[in-house]
Amino acid sequence: MNESPHHLDDEALLEAVARVWQQLDPPPADLAHGVLARIAAEDLELDLLTLVEAADPVAGVRSSGTAEDTDELTSTFLEYVGPDLRVYVHLSRFDDGTRLDGWVVPARSLTVTLRDEQGTTEQRTAVDQHGRFAFARATSGVVRLTFTDEPPSSARPRATPPFHV
Repeated sequence: MNESPHHLDDEALLEAVARVWQQLDPPPADLAHGVLARIAAEDLELDLLTLVEAADPVAGVRSSGTAEDTDELTSTFLEYVGPDLRVYVHLSRFDDGTRLDGWVVPARSLTVTLRDEQGTTEQRTAVDQHGRFAFARATSGVVRLTFTDEPPSSARPRATPPFHV
């Protein structure tokens, strides 16, 4: 039975659109393999740090007003481990943005790069002599931290898996 488009429910309409696109502009046959190969090749350039622990956000309210006028602070703690270092990350979310504070153990001279998922926004800072680094206004969205030796060495940069700020 042929139904007019005016009588199709949302699911049937989406299936019809998918069939049209599959016929007119199908994805390349090797798309999935190509994406996986690209991801694997990108990670060969980096030592990927492993997420050890993530604490759920803890909210603290600093006023007793209503939700609209409450000054709220939310924090998240992340810990990553690699073959030669540990990285601790603290995200403090405010109404107007997010601050990212981090610690590298053992302390060493590194450049830290905070990059968004598309690679279009990039922020850099240095790890100080105590192993600390900070981004006062971290890029929001899905990001990755990359740690590069200073001065540059033969060691590959170390990177966190992507996480949400």
